[in-house]
Amino acid sequence: MNHQEARAILILFRPGTEDDRDPQFSEALDLARRDRELGRWFEEHCAFHEAVRAKFRQIPVPEGLKEQILSERYSQTRALARRKVVGLAMAATLVLLAALAGFWLAPAGKPSFALFESRMARRVLRQYPQMDLRTNDLRQIERYLAAKGHGGYVLPDGLAKLQGTGCAVLPFHGREVSMICLNSGKTSTPKDPDLFLFVIERTALAGAPSSSTPRFTRITHDMTAAGWSAGGKAYVLAGFGDEDFLRERF
Repeated sequence: MNHQEARAILILFRPGTEDDRDPQFSEALDLARRDRELGRWFEEHCAFHEAVRAKFRQIPVPEGLKEQILSERYSQTRALARRKVVGLAMAATLVLLAALAGFWLAPAGKPSFALFESRMARRVLRQYPQMDLRTNDLRQIERYLAAKGHGGYVLPDGLAKLQGTGCAVLPFHGREVSMICLNSGKTSTPKDPDLFLFVIERTALAGAPSSSTPRFTRITHDMTAAGWSAGGKAYVLAGFGDEDFLRERF
């Protein structure tokens, strides 16, 4: 792991949480302890998070919110207001972090494959994926993406046998990424995806795999990713399971 790849991973680190025990961060944290420049940047990153957290603690409670929450008569209104306040706080946090990431991660060249893999996998973890097309027909998904200029990808044999749930075209550092959602058949809800394949042109990334043999990365305790390249494209398969769960898809 080099300096740039470590920064791309640590930008997602949240001090004061269980992230320091997450295997996804362990190698990058170790490099930050040994690399003086990276260590200084990481200290500033953590200080920024703490400062933002302190500022949010200083935000006054909106007038009338307490009475609205305590009111049993308007329980539905109370719940809606509570979600709205939390949503505004989360939105403000994401805006601040996005601005910070844009400053720290403004690359002189191409974004790294490590950043691509981490960003795509964690996008799935943060929110249920919004699909441009919902269908269980993989051929229909292929035709849709081809019409959008994203054809030419090849599914591993194990994925080609599964049922799709839909697809979307996502932005990433000024480029577009194909997201193909599939169901492994191990869930009780076949319309809900538990496997997510992301495809981008290999030339768009620095350090993309040179082999079609998948390389596995543990993202969190319940998500694993596999990365490989084939036919001029770079692939990331993220799934809710361990390495063995993903290996069955190749």
